[in-house]
Amino acid sequence: MFAFKPLFIAFLAMATNMCSPDTSDNNGGNCSVNNSNNEPDGGLVCDEPYDITDGNGGPGVFAAKVTQYVHINAAGIVEADTISRLYMLVAYHVNDDPMFARVQLCKLEIPAVMVPGQPAPTQMTMSQGMFANLEPVDVNLYKEGDTTCSTLSFDPAVTLFGVRLNDDFNDTVPTDTSMVCSDGGAATHQNPCLWDMDSDGELAVTLEAKNLPGIDVKEVYMAMRSWTSAEGIVANDDLILGEADWGLEQYAVGCRLIPVGATEERYCNEGEKDVVDNVNPKLGPIEGVPNGYMAVRVPSDMSCEELLSQVDDLFGR
Repeated sequence: MFAFKPLFIAFLAMATNMCSPDTSDNNGGNCSVNNSNNEPDGGLVCDEPYDITDGNGGPGVFAAKVTQYVHINAAGIVEADTISRLYMLVAYHVNDDPMFARVQLCKLEIPAVMVPGQPAPTQMTMSQGMFANLEPVDVNLYKEGDTTCSTLSFDPAVTLFGVRLNDDFNDTVPTDTSMVCSDGGAATHQNPCLWDMDSDGELAVTLEAKNLPGIDVKEVYMAMRSWTSAEGIVANDDLILGEADWGLEQYAVGCRLIPVGATEERYCNEGEKDVVDNVNPKLGPIEGVPNGYMAVRVPSDMSCEELLSQVDDLFGR
């Protein structure tokens, strides 16, 4: 996946100055990892045995943050780079055969876009309640070794919003509103179709829209696909640090707006929907810029809501 390990270890070693001997311990060389930012305190010690299970051979659960360096292209009107963050819970099933990671997406940020001539940024916001309807995704897990500084990685975990596909990663996301799931989206895998994932009477998922240029759109109905993979080095039993790869596709399949001179909302016509789709920002990684991955151990029963309420404590400010 990523050929980052030697550089990453060297960088972390320099950044933390490695461990200095602990004069209170005759053996020396011990490092504390219990600081407020969940980073190795004083450095990283390699080749020490680690255990990321729950202590009883079951999966260890980690809260993970991906720092995404994002390139934004909004219909050629705006091209800019920014940062967004993704949060998820990852259960590392290292004692299963085959090994796998169970990934639960908890929050996905869609960056606001500052369009020239607009008094405020264009923004599309996902309801946090929608994430409660997302199912966890199981993906292959790869373990290099049993000592610190060895790598632990997992394949792309794909999350679909308002879409069902046979092949979650490779199938084309449908945008034709006639392609409605005949079973209401009950079957996880089926021919590409759209369904009302957030149960609000509208296909796909509903995003709140603000400040779209030239058109007063209130809601956008989106078909979306998000995926994230990660490769990290195991710093200790409770901390994994590394890089992530990611992608996000979002397609407007409908919208509601207040027309110029009117006071009541109506559904967008096809031309208005196309305008929305054109200004809908296309997001992608910035070429050559790594995206950070940090995973810290949490209680096995932690919920997404608890993770999001403890972000600063878990990952540092």
